[in-house]
Amino acid sequence: MAQNYHKKTNSATKRRGEQRNNGFQVFLSGFILGVIACQLLPYLLKSESPNSANDNLAAEQKIPAKPDFQFPNLLKGGNVNIPNTEPKANQNIDTNASYLLQVGSFKNMDEAESLRIKLLLMNLPVFTEAFKTSSGGKLHRVLVGPFSNNQESSNARKKLLENNLDSLLLKRNNN
Repeated sequence: MAQNYHKKTNSATKRRGEQRNNGFQVFLSGFILGVIACQLLPYLLKSESPNSANDNLAAEQKIPAKPDFQFPNLLKGGNVNIPNTEPKANQNIDTNASYLLQVGSFKNMDEAESLRIKLLLMNLPVFTEAFKTSSGGKLHRVLVGPFSNNQESSNARKKLLENNLDSLLLKRNNN
């Protein structure tokens, strides 16, 4: 015999329907209580206790101290001695010497040539020089110059420093 399962109501389906209604009611009541608590909580926290009133008065009475800048006053009236770097008339200027700036020293000639080209593009007088080390190896120096006085070499050194290149000042006698 065929049965119609569609019309038959089971006690399990009744319980599930009741549980859905109960869950929704619990959610709705919790949501409403949460909204009310959020609205009332700031007012409850604003209520001042007797100790908090005294704390507010103490905070208002504290005035931050003004900063005391003593550094400018320390230098007033002080003397700064700057040494004179210009040669005096009676000083002996070595006319037999030339000044060079060594910018690099490489084992590989290609690296030395690469640096030489970079320095040529900076409009500096540059050349490479090969020399033998005490251990028998061969190095290639990249030299800027020669300069007739120390002032010219200082100007070239400033230009090298502006381009993040270190240099070593060499003084050679022209004998």
